Amino acid sequence: MLKRILEVIKNIFTLKNCALILLVLAVSGGTFYGLTKLWKEKKVELDAKLEKYQSVIVENETELLTSQLVKYIIQGRELAKSRIFRSSIDGLSSSNKEKVRNAQEDFKNFIKVSGFSSGFLFNLDGRLFATTSGPLEGNESEYEESIKKVIESRGPLFSPLHIHNGYLVSDLFLPVFPAKALSSSVAPVKVMVLTVPMSETLRAFLASEQSLEYDSKIHLVQQVGSGFEETVFSYPDSLKLQSVAASLDGVTDIKFGSRTDLYKTKQVYSSAGYISAIRWWIMVETDVATINGQLAEYKNITSLIAALGLGTIVFFILTISFITSSRKYYLKSQKLEEKLVPSRKYKKILLKVCDALPFPMSLKDSETGVFLYINKAFAEFSGLKVTEAEGLTDNQVFDSADAESLAHGDQMVIMSGNSYSHELVLSKGVRQITMQVLGIPCSLNAENDAILTVYRDISIEKETTTKSIEMRQQIINALVRAVESVPFLDGHTSLMRLLAVEIAETLLLSDADCATVEAAAILSQVGKTFIPKEIMEKEGKLTPEELLETQKYVEHTCRILEGITFDLPITQTIWQMQETLDGTGYPNKLQGREISLLARILGATNTFSALVQHRAYRKAKTAQEAVAILQSMADKKFDSSVIDALDAVIHSQNGKSILRASSVEL
Repeated sequence: MLKRILEVIKNIFTLKNCALILLVLAVSGGTFYGLTKLWKEKKVELDAKLEKYQSVIVENETELLTSQLVKYIIQGRELAKSRIFRSSIDGLSSSNKEKVRNAQEDFKNFIKVSGFSSGFLFNLDGRLFATTSGPLEGNESEYEESIKKVIESRGPLFSPLHIHNGYLVSDLFLPVFPAKALSSSVAPVKVMVLTVPMSETLRAFLASEQSLEYDSKIHLVQQVGSGFEETVFSYPDSLKLQSVAASLDGVTDIKFGSRTDLYKTKQVYSSAGYISAIRWWIMVETDVATINGQLAEYKNITSLIAALGLGTIVFFILTISFITSSRKYYLKSQKLEEKLVPSRKYKKILLKVCDALPFPMSLKDSETGVFLYINKAFAEFSGLKVTEAEGLTDNQVFDSADAESLAHGDQMVIMSGNSYSHELVLSKGVRQITMQVLGIPCSLNAENDAILTVYRDISIEKETTTKSIEMRQQIINALVRAVESVPFLDGHTSLMRLLAVEIAETLLLSDADCATVEAAAILSQVGKTFIPKEIMEKEGKLTPEELLETQKYVEHTCRILEGITFDLPITQTIWQMQETLDGTGYPNKLQGREISLLARILGATNTFSALVQHRAYRKAKTAQEAVAILQSMADKKFDSSVIDALDAVIHSQNGKSILRASSVEL
């Protein structure tokens, strides 16, 4: 019996069977090892994907909010430099109560049209100079502290978010410099505080959470004193500020990692970006349970595949993959080594190209402003030697005012992360030259840690442009004198021009747009000299044929201007001035935004000027009656924002002066 048992054991544990058993054990061990490795790699992959996703969301949202803040800063600075605002300040300083009251009204209307909820003007000692909305809200000491910071830094400052009339707002503190100041090196004369409406921007920011993956949550956190608050929705769609348990004091950039959430209730993966201008943190949080759930699902699937007998295949695939990957990385390292020598040659070639360029160029550290490299053209331009530039800054090469202007350009490049171009007038002996300065963000050791600045002399171009403008102006003046000599057009063109420019400035349009609308208003009536006099002076209703003939004046005007080259879209603006928002205008029946804003301004002022002037078949309307007629056609025929700006203009001091000069009753 024992002998038989030993024979059975011997038959079972043959060399072949032992080899098979060892192979099975090896495959089982390899499968378990492979699964464990797969799960670890999957965990790393999920973390890496989530980190990259959160990084993109934080970067995009931070950039969007930063660009919105920069927009408000630029808009506030343009407002502070505008002629209407300066006129209001002068009026508020007057001893004449009537002038003060009118200036206060102008200041209030201008702040409203500019898109801010309210505005305040402070003297440098912190005393309130003017306001659009009554007494201050909040602690006056906080205002005084912010005003001191603005005076010291001579730059913009945002306050924390707070509730104003049921909406979230932030106060933007801006220094107001003298009218003739060329840079911020001049001491400010006032500090302006603008209440910036933030509800719509933050509502859109929080609404983006609905499209986030991994059930992630997005938060906007700000520091108020020693505490921290988050902006959240309050039923149904309003916003409120809510305290959070976590403290971010002294923290700026929050790297991706696992930590407790803002309210210390659960474990999350989170990362955040910091907007220093307003002290905001943009944070994205993803519940750890969500990632663990995805990992558990992956474990179940791979375990099922292994249980179905694919462990051996998986083992060999992983082995082959590992060998292939090792070979691939080895080949890559070899190729990289082969490329190192040519890359040094490319660098030398690039430096030679930069030195051969006729444009002065410099590369400087974005944080310290120290020159890292200058080409030969810059050395000749600045009077330096290439070897002398190391360790120097713009302040040691240029005059203080020029260096201040260059520093402003560098700041715009750093804040926006994009190229920024501006003009700089430099003195070279007795001659002044105009340089176009282009700043370009560069990444050497870190993102945007350097700025490449390229200078180009545009003095001859500017001089040529000026002469061309003067020649065109002579032609324009001749055409205008011809128009103004026609009895039924006398005064119409002048009133159109003055009102159109005031409206463009009220809407904070660029200098180029203001110049375009002024020139277009001056030239828009030239074609009417080709309309038969008996039609233009006819009393009573025109026949359809006569009405069609009068509408041809736009075509006549544009045909006359065909031979004149303008750098601005003057002819296009005139061509569209009789188009209306509902598409019933002429000559092309354009609708809505197909009509340029400048043409919409011209169309409204043309109609207004016609209504307030006497005609053979009717009496002249007052300015308010004419505006009321335009308002009845708002967003049907005319742009409501243009009409609102026109209403603000006619009630301003400049507007009233224009109406008096044109013999128009208010």
